[in-house]
Amino acid sequence: MKNNDLSYFMDKERVFREIWSTINVKGKVIVDFGIGESTEFLIKLGAKVIGVDNDIGKIVKYSRLNIPLIKCDILEFPFKTRVADVSIFSFILHEINPKHHVNAIRIARKISFEIVVIEPSPKGCKAYAEYAKLWREAMRNVGLFEEYRPLKYWTKLIEKGGFEILKVKVVKWKAKIPNNVLEEIFTRDAEEWRRLGVREGYIRRLLQLLEYAKEKGMKWSNIYVIVGKR
Repeated sequence: MKNNDLSYFMDKERVFREIWSTINVKGKVIVDFGIGESTEFLIKLGAKVIGVDNDIGKIVKYSRLNIPLIKCDILEFPFKTRVADVSIFSFILHEINPKHHVNAIRIARKISFEIVVIEPSPKGCKAYAEYAKLWREAMRNVGLFEEYRPLKYWTKLIEKGGFEILKVKVVKWKAKIPNNVLEEIFTRDAEEWRRLGVREGYIRRLLQLLEYAKEKGMKWSNIYVIVGKR
């Protein structure tokens, strides 16, 4: 592994630790909306996780975790009374139609005492800004969403949903993404876009952006972590 690769993956580990140091999840029942790396990390931290996702592929993939998994849309969560200590939305709300955001937060209020929202900043280096913009345009092309928002949007949303803001943290990336990792990410993106039916013009722009990002460098944007309590 090259030094810049090592630096990036060490930074990724640090970023995860900083995110989850914001709240103590050990021994708590967590509803994790959107199964993924966050789910695995929560289990390592000693949380009792219930995973929720409407993607059957993810349900199958993460069945190896041996935890309760529910396949449903967030807005159709089957329980309406408290079933958990904390509801977590990790990099998932930006994939939902913004007009439904407050309903998602209100569902979290019904089922848990606390909420954690983790979202990327819409601002970053030039390559990242173009990447985020292209993702937004591509998803809109197929009737989906990739809508990043400023910190103030998320804090106001959580308050509107009936929570009091307890903590706000901004976690900053230090390392740039190595070129070989960029290639993996952009190739995976292109495959997903084709699966979703995104027009080839967007995919060509994505691959052109890859060359720019490799030449100029690209770093992920800051990450917002907001904790609320009923």
